[in-house]
Amino acid sequence: MSYSGPEASTYGELPDTVAGKNQILIEVKAVSINPVDYKIKNGDIKIITGSKFPKIVGSDFAGIVKETGSSTTNFSSGDRVYGSVSVIFRKPGSLCELLANDPEKVRHIPQGMSFEEAASLPIASLTALNGLRKCGITAGKSVLINGATGGVGHFAVQIAKAKGAFVTATCSSNNAELALKLGADEVTGYGKEDLAKFSDRFDAILDAYGKMDYADVCRLLKRKGTYASTLFMPTSYFSSVLVNLVYDKKLTSSNMRSKREDYEEIEKLFLEKKLKPVIENIFSLEKAAEAFEFAEKGKPRGKVIIKI
Repeated sequence: MSYSGPEASTYGELPDTVAGKNQILIEVKAVSINPVDYKIKNGDIKIITGSKFPKIVGSDFAGIVKETGSSTTNFSSGDRVYGSVSVIFRKPGSLCELLANDPEKVRHIPQGMSFEEAASLPIASLTALNGLRKCGITAGKSVLINGATGGVGHFAVQIAKAKGAFVTATCSSNNAELALKLGADEVTGYGKEDLAKFSDRFDAILDAYGKMDYADVCRLLKRKGTYASTLFMPTSYFSSVLVNLVYDKKLTSSNMRSKREDYEEIEKLFLEKKLKPVIENIFSLEKAAEAFEFAEKGKPRGKVIIKI
């Protein structure tokens, strides 16, 4: 086994996971795929994830508590839970039947939320929430959300609208109806010719796709506006400083923040029916390789789920 595309993936058996005394053993029911997951699977950051195989990938999960460690008090056997696990530092991921995780990284699933919906939330919704927070989105603000029907983008549209913002969404023409259904006030394409009709009008831009041209960003943002990207790289900091000095506009990252209050805000929006995960593609564990291929190259709407 090795890092690579679907041909390098193997479905098989490993010894059952055993939880430590401070951990929870979870029977996984659903896992969602994020860009970080297929980047790890492809070996894009193997200097961090290591080259020891077999390697279990996957971050977001939902399932049922099977056992709790002797020091765990907030969870009981049979509880419906969800959360995420970090696989960056050579830890096993969530794409398995049994997962051991730390209690502080696990949440009870809210009433009325399915395993698939819960698994779709952690990385994508919290990334969207933090990006909008960094953009200073409040009632009356105008925000352009680039890639508005993807994993992060479809959550960002709903969260921004719930905050009272005026939302302009970019997506393909095939997804325009979905963007409007999610709450966008107006929809446009994402090509340069589509963006050319806008000028100096947005308080903020959340680039959920991560590949907007900085020339467009500087033109589209109002003075003191903020651009947050899910693919903001260390090399972008020079550009950020330059744009801030020359244009008085801010470039920053839309990264995941997973504090308790972040989860609580997302759960509240769900319970108030202001946020609904879009899930159109569900794969079985045996077809996980196909799920990863589709998530990376199939331009899915919303989240891709693997059902265990």
